[in-house]
Amino acid sequence: MDHEQAQKSYGTDRAQLVYGRRPDGTFAHIGEVARGLACGCVCPACNGQLVARLKEDHRVAHFAHHDVEACGGGPETVLHLLAKEAFRSNPKLILPERLGLDNKRVVMKPSLEVETEFLRLEYNDSKIIIPDLYVRALGYDLFVEVAVSHFADSAKIQRLREHKIPAVEIDLSKLPRDSLRDAINEAVLKTATRRWLYHPGIEAARAKQDADELKWQQERGRREAAATAKYRSRVEQTAAAYRQALANRVGRDFVVPREVELQAIGLAKFVGRDVPGFACFSEPPAVWQAIILAEVFHDRCLGNAQCKAVPIVNHLEKRRLIQNAFLRVSGEVADDVTAIDARFAPAWKAVDNYLKYLLGEGVLIPQGFGVILAPAFAKPWNVRTLAANQRTALIQETVQRVGWILGKLPEDERAGTTVDQWLQSIHQESGLTYDKALRSEVEAPKIISEIATIVQMLEGNGPLSYRTAGLPIGNAISRRKAKMEEQAEVRRQRQLLEAGRLRHSRRDRLCVDAETELNGEDRSAFLHTKRADMNDMTPVELAEDSESGLTRAREALSVFVGQRRREAEAAAEKAEYQDKIRELAEARLSPADAMAFLKAREDDIGAPLQYVKDETTFQKACARLTQWENEFGSPF
Repeated sequence: MDHEQAQKSYGTDRAQLVYGRRPDGTFAHIGEVARGLACGCVCPACNGQLVARLKEDHRVAHFAHHDVEACGGGPETVLHLLAKEAFRSNPKLILPERLGLDNKRVVMKPSLEVETEFLRLEYNDSKIIIPDLYVRALGYDLFVEVAVSHFADSAKIQRLREHKIPAVEIDLSKLPRDSLRDAINEAVLKTATRRWLYHPGIEAARAKQDADELKWQQERGRREAAATAKYRSRVEQTAAAYRQALANRVGRDFVVPREVELQAIGLAKFVGRDVPGFACFSEPPAVWQAIILAEVFHDRCLGNAQCKAVPIVNHLEKRRLIQNAFLRVSGEVADDVTAIDARFAPAWKAVDNYLKYLLGEGVLIPQGFGVILAPAFAKPWNVRTLAANQRTALIQETVQRVGWILGKLPEDERAGTTVDQWLQSIHQESGLTYDKALRSEVEAPKIISEIATIVQMLEGNGPLSYRTAGLPIGNAISRRKAKMEEQAEVRRQRQLLEAGRLRHSRRDRLCVDAETELNGEDRSAFLHTKRADMNDMTPVELAEDSESGLTRAREALSVFVGQRRREAEAAAEKAEYQDKIRELAEARLSPADAMAFLKAREDDIGAPLQYVKDETTFQKACARLTQWENEFGSPF
C-alpha cells in the first residue's frame, strides 16, 4: 500500500507494516532488525518472507514482502495480536461506563479501572462463542473483543446475552498501524473507545427502565380515565343542576333592587330578560340585571376596570348572586352542557347576552374594549342621583379633580390659582360662582362633565376639551393638540412604511417566482414590459400596486412561462425532424444532391430543411425526397 493510500486509510503517511514475526513467534520492530532478508521475519498474516527496508533506503522504514505481492493484512493482524499481548502481564484495564441499578434506581455507573488476570487467548467453548481475550476482573470472567476493522455483530451479542457472559469491545480502528507497543498498550488498556457488548447489570437496568415506563404509562392512563370520568360527572351534574334551577324559578316572589330609580330613568322595561343561562343566578333575571344597571353602570362599582362580562360576573359572585353549581364553569364543560340542554349558558355568557341585548336597545354604547351607559340614560340618572344625595359625593370628586388638574399644570401657567380661588370664580354661563353652580341641578352636570373631559384629556386617553371650566388650561389644550397631531403623524408614517414594505414584499415574491421559472433574458422581458391588459403597467408595477395585482401578475407569468415552454418544445421538435430529414437525404442522395435537396425551394413546401417541424411536414418532405431519389439516383 503506497503512502497516499495509507494516509487515506489510516490518517498517516507513515509505514504500515513495521512488525514482523520471528521464527520463535515473537514480533520484531523494524528498528530492531538487520536490513534486507537478514531480518529473518515473516508476515504475521500470510507467513510470507519479509525484507526489511530501513530508513536510509526509504523515507520511512518498513517491512515489505519479498518476491510476492503484499497480502495487505499484515498491519491489521499485527495490531490485533499486539493488542492481545497487552494483557499477558495482568495489567489494569479501564472498563466503560454503563447503565446499572443503585438502590433500585437506574443510574449511569462511571468508567472504572480494574485489575485483570489473564486467562487465555482465543477462548472458545461449545456455545460457539469465540472472544479475542478471556480475562478475570472484579471477581468474574470477562470476554474482551479487540475490533480493528470488524466489530461484533448482533448475532454474537445475542449469544453473549443468552449465555450471560459479560463482554467489552475495544475499538482500535483509528489507531495507526505503525504504532509502537507502548502506544498500543495505552490505547487497549485506557484511551481507545470501548463499549459493553453485554453486562447483566445493563440488562437489569434496562428491564427496570421498561418496567418503570410501563408503570408510568399505566398510571397516566388511570389518571386520564379518572380525569375524564370527573369531567363527565361535572358536565352531568351541571346539566342536572341547571334543570333543577329552571324548575325552582316557578312562582318565586322577588323585589327589584332600586326599582324606583330604574322607573324614573326609563330603564325598568330593560330588566327581567330571560337570556340563555339566566338560571345560573340565585335570583330572577330582574334582580341581577337591575344590579348590573344600577351598581355597575351607574355606581361604577368596577372602578376603572372595563365593563365587560367577566368583571361583571366577578362582582355578581361577590354579591352571592351566582349559584355554587355554576361557579367557575370552564368553556369545555359549558359547551358540553349546552349540547345536553340548549337553554344553558355559563354565568359570564348570560351576562354577555344581556349586555348585547342592552347594546341593541341603545341602553349601552361601546367605549374602548368595554361598554358604558348611553348618555340618554346616564345623564338624567346622574342628575337624579345628584339631587337625591345633594350631589355631595360628585361635588367633592369634582373639586378633587380640579386640584389634580391644577397640580398637572406648570407653575407659571397655574399663576397661583388654587381650588378655593376657582370655587369663588365666576361660572360664565350662569353668572354664579363655581361653588354655587356645582350645587345647581342645572349647572352642576355641565361643570362635572367639563371637568371629567379635561381630566381625560390630561391623562392622554380622551378627546380635546374646548371648554376650560374657568381653569388656566389653554396651553395644556395646545400641548395635547400638538401631541395628538404628532401621534397621528406617527401612525401615518407607520402606515406609509407598512405600505412600502408590502409593495417591496409583493415585488420580491413576483421576482422570486419569475427567477424560478425564467432565464435572465425572458425574465427581464416579462417583468419590465408594459402590457395593455395591465393598464399599461409592467407586471412588477402591477404586483407592487396590490395583492390582487400580484395575483394577476402571477397568472400572466404562468401564461408567459407556458408560452415559452411550448415554443421551446416546438423548436426542439423542429430540430429533431430537421436532423431526421438531413440524415435521410444524406443516406439516400449524394452529398451534393442531399445539400441541394435540403435547400431547394419546392413549390408547395419551400426548402425541406426549413419546412419540417412535425410528423405531418416530415412525411411530406420524405415524399419529395423519394421523388429526388428516383430522379437523381442513390449515391451508392
